[in-house]
Amino acid sequence: MLEPYDLCIIGGGINGAGIARDAAGRGLRVILLEQNDFASGTSSASSKMIHGGLRYLEFYEFGLVRKSLAEREVLLKIAPQIVRILKFCIPHVNAPRPAWMVRLGLFLYDHLAKRRSIPGSAILNLAQTPLGAPLKNPDIQGMMYHDCWVDDARLVILNLLDAERKGAILRNYCKVVSLARADDLWRITVKPQMPPAPEITPEALSQPIPEMIHARAVVNATGPSVQSLLEDFKLLTPTTPRLTLVQGSHIIVPKLYDGDHAYFLQLPDRRVIFVFPYGPYTLCGTTEKPFDGDPRLMPQGVQASEEERAYLCTALNQFFKRQTSPQDIIADYCGVRPLFQDAHQDVSKISRDYHLEIYSNEPHTAPNPPPLLLSIFGGKITTYRVLAEEVMEKILKPQFPHIGPSWTAQAPLPVCPYPLEKNKNIDEFSDQEIRDMVTYFRTQEWAKCADDILTRRTKWGILASQSVRETISRMFNAS
Repeated sequence: MLEPYDLCIIGGGINGAGIARDAAGRGLRVILLEQNDFASGTSSASSKMIHGGLRYLEFYEFGLVRKSLAEREVLLKIAPQIVRILKFCIPHVNAPRPAWMVRLGLFLYDHLAKRRSIPGSAILNLAQTPLGAPLKNPDIQGMMYHDCWVDDARLVILNLLDAERKGAILRNYCKVVSLARADDLWRITVKPQMPPAPEITPEALSQPIPEMIHARAVVNATGPSVQSLLEDFKLLTPTTPRLTLVQGSHIIVPKLYDGDHAYFLQLPDRRVIFVFPYGPYTLCGTTEKPFDGDPRLMPQGVQASEEERAYLCTALNQFFKRQTSPQDIIADYCGVRPLFQDAHQDVSKISRDYHLEIYSNEPHTAPNPPPLLLSIFGGKITTYRVLAEEVMEKILKPQFPHIGPSWTAQAPLPVCPYPLEKNKNIDEFSDQEIRDMVTYFRTQEWAKCADDILTRRTKWGILASQSVRETISRMFNAS
């Protein structure tokens, strides 16, 4: 048997990537397995915000908001190449909440955690500011506050790059097909997967890993599939928590306004949607509806519905002069959020905080406790780093007392050698520059097909012209 890993992480989204980075940096021998591409699920289908969660205050989630607000400052410091401050305008028109309530929420938002880089909120007369110009009714009161924007999939990749530099083994398109206890270890059987692209050949799946690996501890960080994985391997217990799966869709439409600010829109049904600048387009989301599909089939098994597309267009048309119909939609994307289930029935009110659940069907008695299996229920992209830190400090440190101290709050994430974060129009790159970047993504960032580059390593699948997309696909297949 090969030397066992200290830690096997199943799931290559933001939580798995954050734990891999933290654990490898503390000296653990780590392997991470992802059955699709890294960040192919919820972690590339978010609203792309690092935020405290202003609307969570309405549900008294003060602890989560405080933790998230503090984390904004940390992520701005360690990842300024992909995290930036974003101004939000709240037009207060036909709002379901009184203005005093929104102002109180903004006051709390400003003061629940210490702000170092992020400006405070303000009251606006929208008729006297460019923020009101795109609105149907600009002669109204408004509020302004700041949160942060992030390229979500690249945040995953940068964490993985740092994890690999610190010794972690990372494998995408590698499915776990069995997980069972073998004395004081977990025995994990893995099977390489073919990326869903016609140009892929078996030879493209480089660096095959052993069919069987062993680990002293396992983290189930599979997001929406966390419960399904336990069920598949007969590891559910009567006390295992349950998830509520919530589908959230976003649409990308022709540009509704000029400027690099965003809008926070309150709808009559008390829902909130966000509107963001997105290159030459505008991004709008998100919906919230129960997801009743099979999480095992994601990401291919989840799509924005016509009802959701129409809902978001209607919401935009209530506020903006420039009207939008479903036929105008350039693209859409849809993700499934795994929310830790509680007593709430309204999916918009379920907590976005996380829960760490240790599998146990027998007592942990020294000196030979059973191998550790930790499952992560819930969570949000903003708190991925503190989640990883808590996993290390509270869960893994008792099992691995030799590990190093906390470190990720001070260590910058890697910077891509190509100007992805400078918003340079991809159509301005030369063929040689594109060829160099394709080679980089393939050899350094684990891209196994052109879609890995176009959809996750970059957003060129939407922001690049058709000819550039075809060039990237052709170059990838030829390399």
